[in-house]
Amino acid sequence: MLFTNVWYIAEWSKNVTDKPVKVKMLGHEFVLFRDLAGKAVCLSNTCCHRGASLAQGKRQDDGTLSCVFHGWRFDAHGRCTCVPSAVEPTANIPASARVDSYPVEERHGLVWVFLGDQPETAHPLFDMPEDNNPEWRRVTWSGTWKSNVHWAKMVDLDQVHLHIVHGIPLNKDNPSRPSEHSVEPLPNGFRTHFISHPPPPSGSWSQVRSVPTEVRSDLTFYVPGFTLYGRIQIGKAGTGFTNVFYSMSTPIDEQTTEMYLIAFRNFLLEEDKDDDHLKRNLRNVFQDKAIAEAHLPKRAPDVADFPAIKIDREDLLLQSYWQLMRELRGRGWQIDRLALDACEANGEVRVIPSPSRRQDPTNWIYPPVPRIAKV
Repeated sequence: MLFTNVWYIAEWSKNVTDKPVKVKMLGHEFVLFRDLAGKAVCLSNTCCHRGASLAQGKRQDDGTLSCVFHGWRFDAHGRCTCVPSAVEPTANIPASARVDSYPVEERHGLVWVFLGDQPETAHPLFDMPEDNNPEWRRVTWSGTWKSNVHWAKMVDLDQVHLHIVHGIPLNKDNPSRPSEHSVEPLPNGFRTHFISHPPPPSGSWSQVRSVPTEVRSDLTFYVPGFTLYGRIQIGKAGTGFTNVFYSMSTPIDEQTTEMYLIAFRNFLLEEDKDDDHLKRNLRNVFQDKAIAEAHLPKRAPDVADFPAIKIDREDLLLQSYWQLMRELRGRGWQIDRLALDACEANGEVRVIPSPSRRQDPTNWIYPPVPRIAKV
């Protein structure tokens, strides 16, 4: 299941320059580059003329992106501004000489792209109040998982695996049983909190908490970026020492996900503690990765409810997640993968629709991806 009309992370800001960068999201290719003002631009990567990859082209001195094949130039809005082979290269350009251009926002060192045609309906982007705050120290990581985005989030949201996989007891009576919790809906996701009883941290973090204690963890799932925000108490109650992480997931296709991690701490702020901070967060990430990549089926089942068997507290968060996926489908945002498979098998090029298509649905060379009808 893949969804349009959602904000996704396309790339780290530092990796987007005046040189075009090709990225793949929702099973489709896009090209990123910066215009003359330094603003990040995202276009569909397929040239409307002959289907060449625009990412093989070059940003020109006027800020447009030229196609590698025939030199057609496209501006930040996806409009062709020059056809070099024409008698008058900048005049009488066909109305259909354009490609889709997508809204872009840059926040916290990330390039966010809205992949859809209804930006006014989007779940709002969230903020990271810890970023650029001298009281917090930041580390980052990204990597590709051979897992669909839903399995990648399932291992994030699951509480029982904290004990089974990571060795973090949840309950004194039954270490695998989650504490009592509820789920609160939000305009752009949902949130909860739970209590665990982890052993004292080792190494330098033992300075923060040296005795066992109850630990509160706050979790929030945001639709933008398919993000899990976690705020975990590290020090004893009252110290305020906290590890915060944002685990963000971009579906490359039905079976592959690009994972982004930004983690913050408000203790042991020395730079030489950064590697240890990242290592501690990635320990769990890589354990989860192995589980997600081995899950079946490889493409998430297109079913109304999941999982089939539910265990009260164990599956409460996952039920909330699946409910949210049903809402996205009901809005008509889910890509119809069976119809799309048939199109691609027939040699058709389909693209993720952009806001410009609603303003003018005509004069497009490539039709949009088929989507499941709104209910």
